[in-house]
Formats: sequence, structure tokens, C-alpha cells
Amino acid sequence: MNTSTFFENLKRYLAVLALLTVINLISSPNYLWVIWPALGMGIALLNDLLDLNNSKRVG
Repeated sequence: MNTSTFFENLKRYLAVLALLTVINLISSPNYLWVIWPALGMGIALLNDLLDLNNSKRVG
């Protein structure tokens, strides 16, 4: 993985979470369920970041 791929994934993560946050606030403002997809997607993004860091060390 290269740096540009990571930043593309980061942009997608932020866009999807912004959309999900709007949906959450409109549909059920009393319960913030958006944290659950944010955590799941955040773990995947962290994995991409660690993969990027490891690939720079090896190569």
C-alpha cells in the first residue's frame, strides 16, 4: 500500500461517516449508533495505516 491509497481510504472514511452521522441525527437523535460503524471502519483504517508503516520499513 502506498501513501496515496491510504489518503483515498481516509477521505472515503470521513465522507461515509459524515453521511452516516447525518442519517443518525435525522433518524434517531437520542441514540448515537454511528459510533459503531465508526469504530469498525476505524479499525480497518488503522490496519491500513500500520500496513503502510510496515511496508515503508521493509521496502
